[in-house]
Amino acid sequence: MTSLRKVIFITSVAVITSSVWLGAVSPEKKIYHVPNAMVTYMVTGGGALSADVNLTIEGNGTLRFREWGAVELFETHIIEKTEGAVYYRNEVDKCEKRQEKQILDVDYKNQKILERPLPHGKKYSSITEGMENTGQQQMVGNVICNMWKRGEISRCVYKGIPLLTEYRALGFFYREEATDVQFDMNETVHEKCTIPDFPVQKFALVNGSFKTVNNKSPQIFSERIKKVIHILEKKKRKGYTPSQKVQKQLMDMMGEPVFETLKKHLPQLLKTMKKTRACLVQTPDTKRANQCLEEMLKVKSLFTQDMNNDIQSWEKESKKTLDLFDTHIALLQSKMKCIRASKNFSDLSMCMKP
Repeated sequence: MTSLRKVIFITSVAVITSSVWLGAVSPEKKIYHVPNAMVTYMVTGGGALSADVNLTIEGNGTLRFREWGAVELFETHIIEKTEGAVYYRNEVDKCEKRQEKQILDVDYKNQKILERPLPHGKKYSSITEGMENTGQQQMVGNVICNMWKRGEISRCVYKGIPLLTEYRALGFFYREEATDVQFDMNETVHEKCTIPDFPVQKFALVNGSFKTVNNKSPQIFSERIKKVIHILEKKKRKGYTPSQKVQKQLMDMMGEPVFETLKKHLPQLLKTMKKTRACLVQTPDTKRANQCLEEMLKVKSLFTQDMNNDIQSWEKESKKTLDLFDTHIALLQSKMKCIRASKNFSDLSMCMKP
């Protein structure tokens, strides 16, 4: 449950018996104040990465839990994209399950399950811990939830269930808002609290923290917004106001996924465009011309929305197509020195300006 319940760590979970469904669970063992439920969320977000690049986030999520939260599953599908001087698109599927003494994260890209133990010695923390109650709000299905706020984090919570979560930092926001809530979903929740049958890779706790292979910042914008908020909150608690230099560093951290992707693939695009043009020069017909474009389109799809490149008649379109290639190759070639020298997203954004 990467986006909504990352703040929650459970120290122990009693062995689940049929008495759970009869309500025989001690209050301190309950994460939620209803035995089971399913909540559907709409995900939105965005902000300006630079003067010429805007970020938008959209998607959906589902929280399912049973046994008062002893077993819970959170899934999200998010599309992140930038428009303006730089186009970038990233689709992310996340799935996290918590049960008994472990957390299971699904790694769809590598088709494996990352298993982490729940830390020992830590007391269960409410998602509203350290937050101030600011009133009530009516949410989906006329449910009245309590609004909580701490700095740039807001939540609306009903019986322990977050119906609204919003993060704001440096002009960016990330929001998960419930669009449907269903309680007492015994059979449905039981059946759907499952994850893919991938191989399991275990991570051990080292000095109270997870030992992972890669300690880099998260590659998902929603997670980076939370990381920026965490950094700003720590500085504010120490009575320190971030300077413009620090704020710029944080902004560059926000744009790092785009920067790393484009710096890697733009030189690849230039090389592929030159290779494609050489292929087109020797093309005898329309079918072969479209075959020449295939490799370039795969690279191009990483950072452009315009994929309408099918050639209808090579005889009629050959001169125009080759002229376009010459223009774009020359333009990208002229920017390549700047692209290679860029150190962060701000630099790259300036390189890509028309």
